[in-house]
Amino acid sequence: MRNRNCWIWIVFASCACLVAAAMFWLTRSVISTEHNRAIAEIRAELQERVRLSLWQMDSLGTSILIEENAIPTQLFLSEPETTLPTTARFETQDGAAIRGTGSESALTLCSTAVPGLVSKKETSLNQSDSPGKSQAYYAYVAPPQSKLRGGEKMQVAANLAEKANRSRWLGEALSKQNITYGSEKKDADQKRAPAPTPSDREIPNPISDFKPAWYDGSLFLIRRGMTITTFAQGSLVDEDKLKELLLTECRQRLPQAYLERAQNEQDDSFILASFPFKLTPGGIGATPESIPRTISISLFAGWIAALVALLTAFFLISNIMKLSDRRASFVSAVTHELRTPLTTFRLYSDMLSTGAVREEKRPAYLNVLSREADRLSHLVENVLAFSKIERGSARSTVSEVELNQTLESMRERFESRLDTACLRLDFQPTDPLRITLDTSALEHILFNLIDNAAKYAAASDPPVVSLKISVKSGDTEICVCDHGPGISGKECKRIFRPFHKSAKEAAETQPGVGLGLALSSRLARSMGGQLSCRKRPDGSQGAIFALTLPQR
Repeated sequence: MRNRNCWIWIVFASCACLVAAAMFWLTRSVISTEHNRAIAEIRAELQERVRLSLWQMDSLGTSILIEENAIPTQLFLSEPETTLPTTARFETQDGAAIRGTGSESALTLCSTAVPGLVSKKETSLNQSDSPGKSQAYYAYVAPPQSKLRGGEKMQVAANLAEKANRSRWLGEALSKQNITYGSEKKDADQKRAPAPTPSDREIPNPISDFKPAWYDGSLFLIRRGMTITTFAQGSLVDEDKLKELLLTECRQRLPQAYLERAQNEQDDSFILASFPFKLTPGGIGATPESIPRTISISLFAGWIAALVALLTAFFLISNIMKLSDRRASFVSAVTHELRTPLTTFRLYSDMLSTGAVREEKRPAYLNVLSREADRLSHLVENVLAFSKIERGSARSTVSEVELNQTLESMRERFESRLDTACLRLDFQPTDPLRITLDTSALEHILFNLIDNAAKYAAASDPPVVSLKISVKSGDTEICVCDHGPGISGKECKRIFRPFHKSAKEAAETQPGVGLGLALSSRLARSMGGQLSCRKRPDGSQGAIFALTLPQR
């Protein structure tokens, strides 16, 4: 039995570990998924803000370039009021000495950068010169917002597509500017050049757009033109002021953003299409949100359900095993209890029927048979009563009785049982006391207590079993006291359990299957009372069983 129980608990523990591991894995997966989703949303929000910020900065940058391109060539050095923050403006013709406006150091740098180096060092960030339809440079229309939920590759692809759109939009805006301001620039530039010859009329007179370029750590805007001779005009840009000007367009969306120089990074999607700057967005001040309440409640409910299921299974298995042990103990004990009287019945009946017993000994044999019959009857009575209580089919008849008279009517039966153990009953009536109770249940309880005293206190000194009545705190207490070996404190809790005796204990101790006290305790509870066991208060040997009943 123990080996089987051990294997059952091992299997249960393994299943419980599997359930706990599955719940832990599920919880961790859900939390990880939600965390990744929150991070993905933050990244998507950041990418969306970056795209909008790049559009707005390129819109401002395009406006600045269009404004610079609209300046006629002959008025370029007259320091026109423009949005572009510059340190110096310069112009050179056919590699001649540079002339312009600005500080001496700035012009020196310009003279170094332009005459023979512009064509070699210039890095154009906008190669789109195709004409076409475009919105006006001052009428920026942002693309529709779309928070992508894909991975980083999809985000990068979207950013590159947005950069291509911004570059195309810049080219279209500059093309429209050329159409709008082309005739004015042409008229102004023709005033600068001598009258052309007939052959010169067939030569085009292009003036290119300003293009940004880095040289020696400085940012220039340079354009070339050709009248009779070629010339170049340009501006040395104040980099810090231009960055601050462009960043004003994205401060609300990206408070931690900043611009840095970009050189030969055409594949980087965070580079502006108008100026060679790369946007570093920083953070947006958002952190991954905690797990949504609905998911937290679902996970909590799942854990509670799993724990409740495991606890339910644990108690169910435990109770089933206890029931199985109790059934095995009951069968063993009852088998032993039935075997002894049946053997006596068979032996004595055979002896009496064959005349092997002398006439003067027949009454003694008949008394033994009667005692064994009472013992079997009492055992069967207890088993049937306990079975009715277990099934909930027990019926009680409650009535108001005078307690002293009721106990006096039961006295003969109690004394008859004690006489078999050479004990006498000491009944001490009290003042008349009326109480509402089930008379048959009371008699069953007290007889079981008297029967136990007859079994275990048969050799007591003095050979007396007392039956006392007292009233304490409004409750009636009926005590059965003996002078036997007594009961230990640990055993006092065990004796009220059903079938607490094993077959071995039933064989080695006094007759019984350990059912009488359990039945008595339940009958007491059915009347609203309690049955308890305690030692004698004077410290002498013996046990006291106290039945406490409420006065109604």
